[in-house]
Amino acid sequence: MVALTFFVTVHLYFVQKKAIKKWDVKYGFFKTYEGDRPDYLQAARDHYKNMFQLPILFYSWAGIIFMMGNVDMLDLSLAWLFIASRYLHSGIRIIDHTKLSHRSSVFIVGWFILLFSWGKLLFDFLFYYS
Repeated sequence: MVALTFFVTVHLYFVQKKAIKKWDVKYGFFKTYEGDRPDYLQAARDHYKNMFQLPILFYSWAGIIFMMGNVDMLDLSLAWLFIASRYLHSGIRIIDHTKLSHRSSVFIVGWFILLFSWGKLLFDFLFYYS
């Protein structure tokens, strides 16, 4: 997830640079991020912002199970499945951000993996630590 976040950050930088170079956006746009902008720039900005939305729940979950010291194979499998879903989601966004049905399907799968992960954590907490 860390590598993916850094990659998306670098990708956004180059997309912004491209937008300025092509005169698709004025440099002043970046002061407030308001005004006209091309779709490809908006898609890259949205993708970057998404890296700090759903994944924060993953980081929280992973931190909690690590601190509890109760990581099992199911937890590891769920973590890697979620990470794989994020890489696939990012790949779809970067290659063709207009493929909403593909992108949303992968997002929903990742969301359910994360929901199940939190449900398992709650179950473990209620039945093994109480």
